[in-house]
Amino acid sequence: MQFVPALETSAVTLTHPESQYVTVDKPGIFFSGKIHKYEHVYINGIRMYPERNGAFSYSISLKSGENIVAVQSKELFGKTHTITYHITFQKAVKRPNQNVFLQSEKAYYQTTKDDVVMRSTPVDAGMNRLGYLPNNTKLVVDGTFNEFSRVYLSEDNYGWVFTKNIKIVPKETKPETAKAENKTNIKPVKQTETVTKKEVKTAEPEKENVEEKAEPTFEYKPVTVTDTNTFKTVHDETFVIQLSDNAPYSAIVDNNKLVVTVYNVDSKSETYKKTFNLGKFPRYSVCMKDGVLYVIQKKVPFTKQTYSNRKVLIVIDPGHGGQERGAVGCFGDIEKNLNLKVALELRKYLEKANFRVRMTRETDKFMTLNDRVKFGQDNDALFFISIHLNSVPISSNPNLNEGTVVFYFNPQGEELAKTLAQSISTALKVKNEGASQASFAVIRPTEYIGVLAELAYLVNPKDVRVYRSMHFARTSARAIYNGLVKYINEVLK
Repeated sequence: MQFVPALETSAVTLTHPESQYVTVDKPGIFFSGKIHKYEHVYINGIRMYPERNGAFSYSISLKSGENIVAVQSKELFGKTHTITYHITFQKAVKRPNQNVFLQSEKAYYQTTKDDVVMRSTPVDAGMNRLGYLPNNTKLVVDGTFNEFSRVYLSEDNYGWVFTKNIKIVPKETKPETAKAENKTNIKPVKQTETVTKKEVKTAEPEKENVEEKAEPTFEYKPVTVTDTNTFKTVHDETFVIQLSDNAPYSAIVDNNKLVVTVYNVDSKSETYKKTFNLGKFPRYSVCMKDGVLYVIQKKVPFTKQTYSNRKVLIVIDPGHGGQERGAVGCFGDIEKNLNLKVALELRKYLEKANFRVRMTRETDKFMTLNDRVKFGQDNDALFFISIHLNSVPISSNPNLNEGTVVFYFNPQGEELAKTLAQSISTALKVKNEGASQASFAVIRPTEYIGVLAELAYLVNPKDVRVYRSMHFARTSARAIYNGLVKYINEVLK
C-alpha cells in the first residue's frame, strides 16, 4: 500500500492538513490521522479519542486571519511533543458588481469554440445544463451576471453561457452611396487657382452630409427550420433538423421522454420542439454541427428473447491515477490505488460471467476526464461504472459523513445507482447514503448508463476499518457485480 508523506509528532501521524501553513476561504478545517494506543493527543488542549484502530478526525472553527493550532502528543511515562499549525482564514474578496445582473442593449454574439455549455441558471455546477453549442453559434445577449452572459431564447425564457466563450459579432458595414463616393473624389483646389468664397462653399460637402448618423438599432434575425428527416440503421435511429444556421437548443429528459427544443426560430413561439420516447433503456446523443441538429437514439443490441451477457459491454473506470492521487485517508492511504484494486477484482467477476469488459486504466496512469468519457463512447459501452472512495471539503467535519453513495447525472442512471448503493452498503456493512444526482463529467454522457460509486469515506474514522480490511477490494467488487446483475434482471430482461 502506498502512503502519503505525513507530519509526525512522536507516534501520532497527521495526514490532514498536509502542511503546517494553510490558507482557507471557509471558517473551518479538519485534522485527521492516526494515534498510537500508548499516547494521548490534544488539539488546542482538547483530547482526541480515536477509533480502536487509532484513526481520528477532528474539525475546528476558525476566526478571520491567522489561527495558531497546537497538536500535542503525550506519551505514557514519556516526553511531550508539540507541532504548531498556522491556519489563515481569508474571506474571498467580493468583486465589484458581484451577484448583480448588468443589463445591456441586445447584441449578437457568437461562440468561440465547440461544446459551449448553455445553462438554465448562471451557476457553474448542478443539474442546469441545457445543451452544448458548436463554434460560431449566434446568440442574442442582453446582459451579464458574474462570469456569465444571458442569452435570449424566447419571450421570458433565457439561457446562460460563460462570457469567456463568446465574442461580439461585428456589425455589418453598409456600402457608401454614389453621392458620397463623388464627394470623396472632389478634385482638390490648386494653390495657383483663384477661388471665390462662393466656389469654396460649393466645393465643400454639405453640413448635413457630414453629420454622423445614429447607429442602427439591434435587428433580430431568427433562423429557419428548412427540413427534417429520419434515418434508420441496424444500430441507431437519427432524426435530423436542418436549420439555416447554428442556433441555441436544449435537450431535456422528462418522464422517459426526450424533449429537444431549438430557440431563436422564425415561428410564433420562436421555438421548434420535438419529443422522443426513450424506452426502458435509453441511450442517445444530441449535437449540432453546421446548422444541423442530430438526435441519435442508440438501439439496445438485444431483446428480452435474445439477451446474453456477451452482448453487454461494461466500461470500468478506476478513478484518478498517475499524478492525480485522489483523496487521502487517516492512515495515509491513497484513493487511486484502492480504486484500481477494486476495479481489477470487478473485472474478474464480470469476465467470469461472460460480460464484455473494458477498463479506462489497468495501471497507475493518468487519464483526463475527457479521455475517460471518449473511451466509454468509442467502445459503445452499455454501462460506465466509475469507482472511487469519498472525502469531504477541508472545511467540513468528516465525522458527519460515512458510508456508500452512488452518483448519477441522467435520469436513466438513477435506478442503477439506487441498486448499487444498496448492494455495496449491505456487503460492506456501512451506512447507505443512497443515490444522488450530481454533475460529474464521466457520468454526464447519454450514450451509456453512467454511475459513480463512492464506496466509503477515506477521512471518516469509522470507515477506515472498512477500506483497510483484508477483503475490501473483493467484497466491494462482488457487491457491484451483484447490484449490476440485479438491475439487468429487473430492468433489461
